Amino acid sequence: MKKVFLLFCLLSLPAHAFSLYDNDSLSLGLKGYYKNLFVTSKRAATGNWYWGDINRLRTEWDTRFFKNFSTKLIWDNEVIGGGYVNTEEFAQRQTQRNEPYLNLDYEISRKKNFFYGQQFYRAYAKLETEPVTLTVGRQKVDWGVMRLVSPADLFTPLALFGVEPEERVGVDAINLSWAITPTLKLNPAYTLNSNFDRSRTGARLTKTVGHFDLSLLGGRFLKDTVVGADISGDIGNAGIRGEFLYDRAAIENHFIQLALGADYGFQNGLTVALEYFMNGQFFLSNPATDPVTGNIVFRETANQIKTVKTQFISLQAKYDLTPLWVLRMENIVDLEGASTFLRPETKYSLFSWMDFSVGALLPFGKTGGEFSAIPKLYYAQVQLFF
Repeated sequence: MKKVFLLFCLLSLPAHAFSLYDNDSLSLGLKGYYKNLFVTSKRAATGNWYWGDINRLRTEWDTRFFKNFSTKLIWDNEVIGGGYVNTEEFAQRQTQRNEPYLNLDYEISRKKNFFYGQQFYRAYAKLETEPVTLTVGRQKVDWGVMRLVSPADLFTPLALFGVEPEERVGVDAINLSWAITPTLKLNPAYTLNSNFDRSRTGARLTKTVGHFDLSLLGGRFLKDTVVGADISGDIGNAGIRGEFLYDRAAIENHFIQLALGADYGFQNGLTVALEYFMNGQFFLSNPATDPVTGNIVFRETANQIKTVKTQFISLQAKYDLTPLWVLRMENIVDLEGASTFLRPETKYSLFSWMDFSVGALLPFGKTGGEFSAIPKLYYAQVQLFF
C-alpha cells in the first residue's frame, strides 16, 4: 500500500523542462511531449472508413548564448499506423508540410499501413538587442488577432478543419520586431524563396492607444499586393477584435476579407467568443472547375483561407467543469449554404504532465453547403509532457 501511495505522489509531481547546462555564457534546456492520437473518419474521395494511430515524440531544444542570442530547435519523430497512411487526407497533410522553401520534413520509411518520419517543426536563431529582435529560420510569424478565422495571418494561418488546429506549418523567414517606442512597434518579415514570386514580403505597424492595439499591414504576398488593418482590445470585461484585408489579386478580380469578433468570460468558468467572417475571394463570381470531377478549383492567391461561400458566423465556448476538466465547443455556420460545422471536445488533466481528450469534427447541412461534403471525424488523444 505504501508503494502505491508513493507511486501516486511521484506521478502527481509537476512536469518541468530539463536544464541540461546553465552558466553565465551558455544555457541548454530541453522539454517536449509524447502524443498518441487515434482518429477515424471516411475518405472524402471514396467514402470508405479508415483509422489512423499517430505517435509523435516532440523534443524542444533551447540554447542561449550570453544574454542576447538564442536558438530553438523543435524536432519531431512520428510513427503512424493504419489505413490513414494511404488516404488523400494524409497526402494533403504531407504536401502542406513540404510547402516551405527548405525541406525539413523527412520520410524515413513508408509501407502499406505504416509511416515513420521526422521533421524540424521549428528551427530558428534569435538575436535580441533592445529595442530590436531579429529571428531567422523556420518559425511562425504571428500576425492577426482573431481567434478562429484570421485574414491578417498571412504567413502561417490556422488550420480550421484539422484534428490538431494548434499545429501550424512554419515558414522559412527573416522576421524583425522593432519597438520604436513603448507604444509603437514595427514588424517587417520576408519568407525565403529563390523565386521572388513565391515569397511573402510584408510589414505590420502596431500602435497602442489606451486599451487597444491598432495595426496597419501590407506587402507583396506571392504575386498579390495586400493592404489591411486590425484592432484588438477590451471594453470592460469584453474583448473586441477586428481585421480588414484588401487583396489586389494578380489573377482576375481583387477582393476583400473582413472579420469581427468579441469574447467574454463569466465568473462561473464559462468563456464565449462570437466571430463573423466575410470572404470576398474572386472565384465566387467566376469559379474554375475541374473538367473531370466538376469540383471548384481554388486558384492561388495571397490569402490562404479558401471558402466556397462568402459569409460565416462562429461561436466558441469553453467551460471549466473543474480546474482539471474542460469542455469546449466550436460552431461555424455557413450563412448562405445552410451548413454548419461543430467541434465538441472534452479534456481532462489526469496529472500535471498528462492530458486526455476526446472530440469530433461534425459537419452538417444541405448539399452544396460549405461543410456538407466534409466527412465526420472522431478522435481520442493522450499527451504526456516533460
